[in-house]
Amino acid sequence: MNRFQLLIVLTASIFLVSGSALGEHAPRNCVACGDPITGASYETDGSFYHPEHFACAHCGLPIKGAYTVYRERNYHGDCFQTHVALHCSVCDQTIQGEYLIDFWGNTSHLRHRGDVVRCDFCNRFIVGHLGDNMMRLQDKRHLCGICSPTSITNLVEARSLMSEVAQHMQRFGLGVDPNQIEFHLVGVKKLQKLARKRSDSVTGFTDCEARKSLFGRTEHQSIKVYLLNGMPRTQMVSTLAHELTHVWLFVQGRLRHDKALAEGSCNYASYLVLQNMGGDEAAYIIHNMERDKDRIYGGGYRRVKRYVEKHGMAEWIALLKKRDTMVSSF
Repeated sequence: MNRFQLLIVLTASIFLVSGSALGEHAPRNCVACGDPITGASYETDGSFYHPEHFACAHCGLPIKGAYTVYRERNYHGDCFQTHVALHCSVCDQTIQGEYLIDFWGNTSHLRHRGDVVRCDFCNRFIVGHLGDNMMRLQDKRHLCGICSPTSITNLVEARSLMSEVAQHMQRFGLGVDPNQIEFHLVGVKKLQKLARKRSDSVTGFTDCEARKSLFGRTEHQSIKVYLLNGMPRTQMVSTLAHELTHVWLFVQGRLRHDKALAEGSCNYASYLVLQNMGGDEAAYIIHNMERDKDRIYGGGYRRVKRYVEKHGMAEWIALLKKRDTMVSSF
């Protein structure tokens, strides 16, 4: 399953202006209370206030002298800086102008994009409390303090999780027997070599082989599943669902599917398990799948999802058993 960096750039404009006290003038209505102003007033951007009603949107106390306008609301400078202004999750300084925001709502200056270590799974900057309990694996991958406690590096634990995922998939009509699978946890380099991909996004690979007699009977079959060592639990669940769907396709004798249908269906099975699982980490992985620009993995997943939403899961399973390509209208 592919993992993509979430990068959104927004713009915030903050203007520092000064209020001006005016003398007696024709009656005007106070923007704050609606009553006429008969004495001195404050005026800003064509709006008038009683001096006591020109107040900070945060603390409610009157504003005198310089103030900050943000999103059409007025603030004391200190109130804005302390309670309202965006602060960088890396350096804790105020952010002005363009900034980065991740899936989790953390904001940061653009300049930190390439100079601070991020978690290889959730993409958070590993700073502050996220550095507590962080983990660095032998292949130089980093896990933040949120992901590292659920990191799976034990084969026994990973096998138990595979059995749990297989039980979920049984309910969707994609049942496989985990006991038929030779299971391995491997590092990044070996996984890339097996999958023949240089991308850091590869988290699993399935290698299936069947040997048949002259009469078409299966004499021997080998099913091997390789998973990336050290993945957080939710990421491993997602990858297991994807790879076990490849196993199901092999057991069904369906190895001629085009890649968009095969990989899209594997990602859709992952989506079903994650949706059933729930939680922020599951939502993050689904978010990335929904926005994956890859034609095979992302595009195939969205096409399969549209098909299931229109025809139902039973028809999707039937499609996988009888067709090698996706219906062209999806």
